[in-house]
Amino acid sequence: MKRALSVVAILVGVFILLAVLSFLLVPREKLISYLAPTIDNMRITDARIEEERATIQVQLDVSSKLVSVFIDSLAYDMQLYGTSVSKGQKGFDKDSKKGRTQTLTIPVSMNHNTTRELVRRQVKEDAPVQAHIKAFADVPLFGRQEFDINEELDMVIPALPGMEVTGIKVQDFGLDSMGMIMTMKIDNPNEFAFDIKDMKMDLQLKDYMTSVGNTQETKFIKAHDVTEIQMPVLSDTKKPLKAAFDVITGDTEWPYTMKSYMVIEPRSEVVGTVEINSTKTGTVDIVKQVKNMKEEKEKKEEQQEE
Repeated sequence: MKRALSVVAILVGVFILLAVLSFLLVPREKLISYLAPTIDNMRITDARIEEERATIQVQLDVSSKLVSVFIDSLAYDMQLYGTSVSKGQKGFDKDSKKGRTQTLTIPVSMNHNTTRELVRRQVKEDAPVQAHIKAFADVPLFGRQEFDINEELDMVIPALPGMEVTGIKVQDFGLDSMGMIMTMKIDNPNEFAFDIKDMKMDLQLKDYMTSVGNTQETKFIKAHDVTEIQMPVLSDTKKPLKAAFDVITGDTEWPYTMKSYMVIEPRSEVVGTVEINSTKTGTVDIVKQVKNMKEEKEKKEEQQEE
């Protein structure tokens, strides 16, 4: 028993001696490099996409090889193809660390004017995001340290889907209201398909007709594809006489401004719920739709008389 304890004591002493020698003989920079944290398990937990900006919550797990290191703050620069798409700083509290792993949540905000084409290219080429991070931590025996972390991350950046009103089928036309079925094309540039769980829309036709609509069921949108969806819309006419005059005289192309709000659930393990706000403009031929409605109604009446 005593002999076994002696062997254990010798081994512990040798280990301590080697540690001290390493501390004294190995260059300080080399030792610190062994303590540098590594990034793992990156995912997007939440995202909000608007016409000009997108804000996503990026979560990543950080751990160190030798000793437990707590990162209290960092500065980051996310790049695509060498172009910076988001920069920022973030501080962290002790609750972010569980055991040897620290989970960091970083709000990444991007301007679509800068990132739109880069993101589309990234999706097409399946390219990584270059993360340049300066992490700050207090390290036992070494004091305050700055770690430079440069990694290529397999990170999916959600892009703003394109939306276009391609048709409006008038079902009921009156002086003060109009019932319609609106057909819309949604161009999804992302590498993931998604389900539209909720969608609300305000459509301003010309300057005197306001339309509102919302989805009544979940809509599935394919990845890398254009999907057509339909939505029931009810319009209130502010200037009924002018609207009727335009329909009668053939003022066909009516400009519209469409403001929409969507909640989508990506079919992806690394992207969570996404909220989208957007504003789109275009024109639609209301007169043609009204004429089509009347022709269909007349045909039905003729068939019933026969």
